[in-house]
Amino acid sequence: MPNIWTHILFIDQLCNELNRNDLIQTSGQSLHFGAQGPDPFFYHNFLPFSQDEHVDDVGMKLHTEQCGPLLIDMIERGAFHKNHLQAFILGFVSHHVLDRHTHPYIHYHAGYESNKHQELETTIDTIMLERFRSIKTWKNPVHKEIKSTSLPSIAQLMDLLLDTHFPGLSEDYPDNFIHQSYRHIQFAQRVLYDPWKWKNKYFGSLVSSFSHQPVNDDKDYLNEQKNRWYHPATNEPHTSSFLEHYEEALEEGKLLFQLILSYWEAPDKSRLMEIKDIIGNRSYDTGAPLSEGLVNRFSNPIV
Repeated sequence: MPNIWTHILFIDQLCNELNRNDLIQTSGQSLHFGAQGPDPFFYHNFLPFSQDEHVDDVGMKLHTEQCGPLLIDMIERGAFHKNHLQAFILGFVSHHVLDRHTHPYIHYHAGYESNKHQELETTIDTIMLERFRSIKTWKNPVHKEIKSTSLPSIAQLMDLLLDTHFPGLSEDYPDNFIHQSYRHIQFAQRVLYDPWKWKNKYFGSLVSSFSHQPVNDDKDYLNEQKNRWYHPATNEPHTSSFLEHYEEALEEGKLLFQLILSYWEAPDKSRLMEIKDIIGNRSYDTGAPLSEGLVNRFSNPIV
């Protein structure tokens, strides 16, 4: 997963390039919240002294199992909703598209130790936002971007989807864990916001990998020098940059959004089949079809 700001940047660019700024203006917070995809489940009881109820396992399942069917079901249900729920669904779809194009790059360059994955993503957030929006992430509270007032209806939708595609899964977790996870990601971003750097100074080991701060080194985090790297699951060589994969995701996302918006205006089986063909059933993590059973294992960390 690119981190929270990059997913917001991505969904906003999709809307801008499709001349659908109205989606941002009318339902921006729901759109941005949806753009976090399954990631809120990683924030459940995130404080170190909170009881670990393993809700993060739900986030992992959504990244690696039933990916295509759940998204298609979500899109079909969207035809019967309006405004904020549709915005949330579009955001969720955008999260999947960006993840499957960029996650292999992140996994290879972050590795699998401790919170290095989050550290690289947070660094890329800062680089992307400064470059494309002249926004300093550490001075702009991102929690305000995802403060959707539609959390109860969003949580209800996700509850239905989990029951459909992961029968019995919810029984293993606390009541209301979906809504709690949504609240906890918002709270986490308030806690991690550190424009004066005192939290990083005094609680560095707890917050530094997740808290946006200036990037003061000259590492090539986006691989703009086109160095060779390898797909973390297949070991296939690449020299592509993060930005190239981001642009690929943008092109696919634009096509997909046009089809989804058209489908919602006039639900049609042939249009739905076009959507299914593009989405397929691919892992958020490896970008590959789930049928291939690939697992990320190769890396050469730069953080």
